[in-house]
Amino acid sequence: MNFLILVGIDIIEIDRIKRAVERNPRFKQRLYTDAELAYCAGKGNPYPSLAARFAAKEAFRKLYPQLASRIRFKDVEIAIGPEGKPELILHGQALENARQANLKEVDVSLSHSRVNAIAVVIARSG
Repeated sequence: MNFLILVGIDIIEIDRIKRAVERNPRFKQRLYTDAELAYCAGKGNPYPSLAARFAAKEAFRKLYPQLASRIRFKDVEIAIGPEGKPELILHGQALENARQANLKEVDVSLSHSRVNAIAVVIARSG
């Protein structure tokens, strides 16, 4: 059985996301789903969670060049599953690209410090 393990990773400064939101309030609506915004708004400081989700969206794009073609940021959503683990949910063109790439078992991990947020996306193709 032939398959590939794909890995995407991204890191971003939390203040970079904060500055982008403060400069342009529509930034959030372009990048995040309503559910992501609601989750982050429930935090005392939403910016680490927003930054981690941004990093996850970028990490997904880095898995495989075909996956990034024609997708919007909102096509990749990060939800918190019933056990508190982040889950990657694909919509629209991202879902179609994942089907074409025959992606299976997509996992995401998020973390942040006071300064940076990081995400890793791992998938199996084939």
